[in-house]
Amino acid sequence: MSDAVRGPRSRPFTLVVCGSCRTAAGNQVMEGLRRAVRACPHGVMVSTGCLEMVLHCRGGRGVHAAAQPCEADRRPSGAVVRLGPLVSEADAEAVAAWLGAGMPEDGTLPDRLRTAPAPRWVARLN
Repeated sequence: MSDAVRGPRSRPFTLVVCGSCRTAAGNQVMEGLRRAVRACPHGVMVSTGCLEMVLHCRGGRGVHAAAQPCEADRRPSGAVVRLGPLVSEADAEAVAAWLGAGMPEDGTLPDRLRTAPAPRWVARLN
């Protein structure tokens, strides 16, 4: 069944959120993300340790996350979108609206809320 028939709010997704990089405002961000997931019948949020290996996250700069569209049985059905830093309730609301709209690739999610992937190899200094 297509998203047009089901409606975008029923598009399944998995949202993995770094539980280590929270700031004082991070609690508001996390609550905003929780509300977004609760509003989507097939949305799942997973809180995990630091996502530094996947994202350019730096502790204390905001919440980082990764979102991936999937099937109702949790099989991935699209590319991972790296998010962060989310530093305010407004950032969480923007991500929530984007998730609720079915994660469209139409500019709905501001570029400032997308993060670049972490480098696979970093030179070590002596």
